[in-house]
Amino acid sequence: METRDVLTAEEGAQCSSPVIESAPAVAGRFARRMSRRGMLGGAALGAAGLAGFAATIGAPAAEAAPINLTTYYSILATGEALFTTFYALGVQNHRQLGFWGEDLNALQAIAATEEIHYEFAKSQGGSPATLTFSFPHGAATFQNRKLYLETMELAETLTSGALLAWILDMANGNHPRLAQLGGQLMQVEGGHRLFARVLRGQDFIGLPFGGEPGAEPFPNWAFAPVVLTSFTQVPTVVTQNGFLTPTNGNSFPYTPFSDTFPGLTNTSPGTL
Repeated sequence: METRDVLTAEEGAQCSSPVIESAPAVAGRFARRMSRRGMLGGAALGAAGLAGFAATIGAPAAEAAPINLTTYYSILATGEALFTTFYALGVQNHRQLGFWGEDLNALQAIAATEEIHYEFAKSQGGSPATLTFSFPHGAATFQNRKLYLETMELAETLTSGALLAWILDMANGNHPRLAQLGGQLMQVEGGHRLFARVLRGQDFIGLPFGGEPGAEPFPNWAFAPVVLTSFTQVPTVVTQNGFLTPTNGNSFPYTPFSDTFPGLTNTSPGTL
């Protein structure tokens, strides 16, 4: 991996310690709105991110078959290791990316949740298919705030579609508690997507409160789109979107993060 302007794990280790600040302003951000130009940018991102899903939408649903839970947890472990790495590197390179104060605090909490999800998937028998990843914009992802936030929204949009497919498969396979688990994960990951949209919108508007009348709000989904017919399609779609195709200069090993963070609750899904 080319590391010019990207911090190594040793250089960024000091950044993994929690930055604890008061968070009242964070809640207010979720009520702010994005400009029409920001809406168009978000629409373009959504179209690009879901391009790999398009071919599966019209495909007939496969008949329910016995579910190999190890396979499902292994796919989940791969994705959680990938996005733990994404957020951990974001924390390490927070200076280049402009994350400070409460925003850095939130990014650290997100990285911790992804690590918790990864450890959970492994505890259920999952084994990641790889621990070497790529990103759609390569090393520039961690040098350019705009690219980082675009990638964050894309990643969480892909995750939404993946977890909806998990829920469907588990329901069809007569695993109601594991279908519910998919909902537990999806609730949290949806918050990560919204955080990305909040930051992208604020960067564009440049004002603490703003946006044109009728502009797209940060929470822009009334229903999450159904884009996959099975969770087993996830590796193909994630690869199509540039996350599992490491090459020279765009190869990132799994980067762990602390699985504890002050104020982080419900760190276990409960009895399965």
